[in-house]
Amino acid sequence: MTTVLVCATAEVESDLIHTLFWRDDLERYVADRADDAGALALTTEPHIVVVDLGLRGAGKLITTLRSQALPHPVSIVALSYDPSETPESADTVLSLPSSPAWDETLDQVLQMPTRKQARFDVRFDVLSMLRNKPGAHRGVVLNISAGGILVECPDLPLHPGDDVNLSLPIPGLRSPVEGRARVVRQPVEDHIGLRFEAFAGNGDASVRHFLETLAAPPGEGR
Repeated sequence: MTTVLVCATAEVESDLIHTLFWRDDLERYVADRADDAGALALTTEPHIVVVDLGLRGAGKLITTLRSQALPHPVSIVALSYDPSETPESADTVLSLPSSPAWDETLDQVLQMPTRKQARFDVRFDVLSMLRNKPGAHRGVVLNISAGGILVECPDLPLHPGDDVNLSLPIPGLRSPVEGRARVVRQPVEDHIGLRFEAFAGNGDASVRHFLETLAAPPGEGR
């Protein structure tokens, strides 16, 4: 299910109630302060965050959301009575008050998480280590998305819920991307699903750049 976090004044929230953000098939959380929304983002792991730019601290909230290591990409929708003050880090800006003109844009917004989670077939080695336990294990990454990887790893002693440290020698990078992940899929035919939890340094940006390269048409970045 797609999770939406709405950070808006009571006035704007009452306007949003009549939009697609209030669909029954969405899991929704609401905050009227930017600080509260930042804390909620860590616990609810939203796919879409709707930010009222009229709120104090809205710009800082958007910057924080872009830098936080959530397990999947976050689509940020900014709401403003003055679209000229649009933050560059927002994916979409909607002009207040809401109107029927929003409908087509909202359909696209609600599809953003699916597009951002595009999964690509790849093949490169990965080194994994159970956290707080000795020993490293090698496997082969079979596909990758912004949210995680599918690994082929015969006899790897991992189980759903296990936390692991990863070393990903992503093709084209001088040094491996280091990070943490969690096993989220029961092994089937020696395949294990890992969800990214956090990366060291600029690892998150490196993974996103690699995915952008994979998504580019032939001859444009490969």
